[in-house]
Amino acid sequence: MSISESIRRIGVEKKNRYLILSFLATLFVYVVTQKQIHMSFWQVCVILVLLVVSGDWIANYPGINRKNFLVSILMPLGVLTGALSSLHFFPNLGLMFKLFVIAFFGGLYYLVLLVDNIYLVVHDRAEIIPLYRVAVTWSQIIQIVVAIPLFAGIFKTNTNAFFQSFLVALVSFLFTYYQFWIYQFDSDAKRTKIGEVLYLSTFSAFVTYAISFSVSFFSTKAFLRSLFVSSVLLFLLSYISGYLKNEISRKMILGYLIIILVFLAILLFFLL
Repeated sequence: MSISESIRRIGVEKKNRYLILSFLATLFVYVVTQKQIHMSFWQVCVILVLLVVSGDWIANYPGINRKNFLVSILMPLGVLTGALSSLHFFPNLGLMFKLFVIAFFGGLYYLVLLVDNIYLVVHDRAEIIPLYRVAVTWSQIIQIVVAIPLFAGIFKTNTNAFFQSFLVALVSFLFTYYQFWIYQFDSDAKRTKIGEVLYLSTFSAFVTYAISFSVSFFSTKAFLRSLFVSSVLLFLLSYISGYLKNEISRKMILGYLIIILVFLAILLFFLL
């Protein structure tokens, strides 16, 4: 009997599974970032992947399958990677603030699991449920909250701007693909073929690569660069959503361009 089947038979509800997994994820982040147990980089990576993969499979059984498995682990993996990298590369934070940040990531992990479960239920039933509209409405915000610490950690790595921008572009590609995935069963959304999905995801990756590389010449904080690039990603994800729902308007575009310009102004201000 599989672990997933055992959990289902003893009656552990999904929300309780998510609470348990969120606690384990929070404990893992605390142990690694506060150096309670010494582990090498590769040991951390292995445990991280095992925690996300096994946890996602157990928590979402039986709604998980080969077709949606890789997409469903994208956000949980992003949360934990962002948590570990940002806390590792920003070691000068106070202890109480670190504990608050770790707890925040634990709550975010729980939220991501809940939202992904809504999408998995919709995909499994091939029909819309009431909570789906709410989840889609908040999808871009959740992705950006995940992206900010992830980008900040990438910008703090001891690598050149080409590689950092490549990683940022890769994350943007995956997040854009995820955006298409969650709209797959929305009856009001445009039907897209795989070629169009890959093209627009690649376009999103190209734009964020160009923006990320361009600001790499600025001698500014990694967190500010992350905020600026994340604002560009927010615009791209919102544009994709508007494209799918045929809701693109001049007002929407101007609104997001103003947000981008505000974060650019903040970035430039701290250069003075």
